[in-house]
Amino acid sequence: MYRDEDHTRFSDLYLLVNRDLALVNYNMSMRYFASLDSGEFEDALQAVLSAGRTFKSVESLPDWDGVAGAYIMVFDEYKQFYVGQGSDIRKRIKQHWGGKKSFDRLVYGSHYGSILPVDELRAMDTTRIYAARSQNPYAVEQRAEGAADQRFCLNRMLGGEATPLMLMLTGLNPRARAHGFASLTLSEKDQRKVKKEIQRLIERGGPHFAEQLAGLDLGIYSVARKDGEQRFWSRRDEVTVAAMRGRIGVEQYAEFLTGIGETVVWPDK
Repeated sequence: MYRDEDHTRFSDLYLLVNRDLALVNYNMSMRYFASLDSGEFEDALQAVLSAGRTFKSVESLPDWDGVAGAYIMVFDEYKQFYVGQGSDIRKRIKQHWGGKKSFDRLVYGSHYGSILPVDELRAMDTTRIYAARSQNPYAVEQRAEGAADQRFCLNRMLGGEATPLMLMLTGLNPRARAHGFASLTLSEKDQRKVKKEIQRLIERGGPHFAEQLAGLDLGIYSVARKDGEQRFWSRRDEVTVAAMRGRIGVEQYAEFLTGIGETVVWPDK
C-alpha cells in the first residue's frame, strides 16, 4: 500500500487500484442518477421537508452564519439530496463545497454499492438549500434523514449523533445503494472455475498477458451464494485482487487499465 516505511505515501499500485474502483463507482452513480424520475425525486424531497417541519428555503447563505441547526442540500441535476447538521450552517455547507473525501474513502464499502460522497459535489451542483434553526441539530437531522427515500439520498450514515456504537455498526454495514445495473447470474461453482482460469493466465505471464486480461469479458455478474445472498462480481475484480496481492506489477496493471480504455494518470513523485 505504501511507498515509504513511515506509511505516509501510498504506492503507485495502490493509487491505481483505488482510482479504478472509484471510477467504476462514479460511472455507476452517474448512470444511476440519470435513470431516476424527477417527479419521484421531488416527492421524496417534500417528504423529508415535511418530516423536518421547520425547514425553510435558504435565499442568502450569509444569513445562516453562526446559526446552529440542520440543512438539506439539493442537487436537482442528479436527483439527489443530502441531510446534514452543524453548529454553523453556513460554515458547514462551505466545507462541503471546498472539501474532498480522502482518496482511500472515495469508495465506502463495496464499489458496487458505495454512495457517491457529497463532498465531491460543488457549489454550482447545488441548486437548492433548506435549513432549520435548532439547539439540538442532531434530532432534526435524524428525523429528516430517517424520512428519506434512500434512492435519492447521498447520506452514507444514519442521521443523528454519531455514537461509538452507531459508528461501529455503520462501519461494519455502511449504507449501500443498488445502482440498478443489469447483471447476469453466475453460480459459485462457475465463479470458482472462472477465477482459476484467470489465475492460470496470470501465472503463465508473457509479454501480452495484460492485453489478454483486458480482452476478457469484464461484465458484472450476480453470484448466487449458497446462503441465498447475491454478490456482484466481475473478472475485473479478480485482476484487481491479483494486483493488490502482488501477482501483477504496477506496469502490467497500468497496461491492463489502458487496454480497457482508461487513461492512466501517474501521481507526482
